[in-house]
Amino acid sequence: MFIWDKQVLPVADPLCSIRAYFYHSTIAWIHHSLILQAIERYCKIRRLKLLHTRTRQLCFILLQWLFDFTFVLPVFATGNMKKLTIDNLCFVSLNTIPLVFYLAGISFLLSDIILSIIYRLLVRYVREVSLRVNGNHRIKMQRNLTMVRRIVLIHIQLVIVGFPVLIFVILIAIRADLLPKNTVRILIMIMNSPLSMMLLILFWTTPSLRRCLIDNWNQLKQLLARKNNRIQPLLSNHRINMRYCIQK
Repeated sequence: MFIWDKQVLPVADPLCSIRAYFYHSTIAWIHHSLILQAIERYCKIRRLKLLHTRTRQLCFILLQWLFDFTFVLPVFATGNMKKLTIDNLCFVSLNTIPLVFYLAGISFLLSDIILSIIYRLLVRYVREVSLRVNGNHRIKMQRNLTMVRRIVLIHIQLVIVGFPVLIFVILIAIRADLLPKNTVRILIMIMNSPLSMMLLILFWTTPSLRRCLIDNWNQLKQLLARKNNRIQPLLSNHRINMRYCIQK
């Protein structure tokens, strides 16, 4: 979009709709990943075996990715992702308000409903079971419930940050001449800027995720060390053979 700012008459390139497609899919992927984390905590508290193995977890992650990159396809296939007329930005067409609410509903509203249902079910279950379990199990349940509460709060913050964008989208659809130029671009940049910080906070408050990444990093270092140990004896043997040949 910054390239278009240098043009007198900016023209959308062929990849404009593809960039808008990946943008909307990625936003949905971030919000729906919070749902998967809440479901994983729910299964731990209820001791369900739905996500007990790594294979099942990977299957659920792949299904989530498949859904997030599929539900946007009808909007993309009908040519409703284009460059905005009031801004040098690729986005869903603001002339079709039902499509805007369709994307916003699945990306934001669906996550709100599912997370609120999971949190209410967990609170009710913990209150009923806390008096019948021992102290260690009660502490684990409270810890997992706290993690779900943090996930819900992070999602609410993301929705609050994105809510002004939805208001301005409605204003643009009604009276686009009331807003100054580059308003949509600034709002979207403001909405996307907290994502990285919130994901870092979620990473820091999720011990299992940190432990998994640390274990993978240690395994990678061990693998690289083994490869180096295999290469060095070969080089030393080669040098010894060369010295032996020179002495002869």
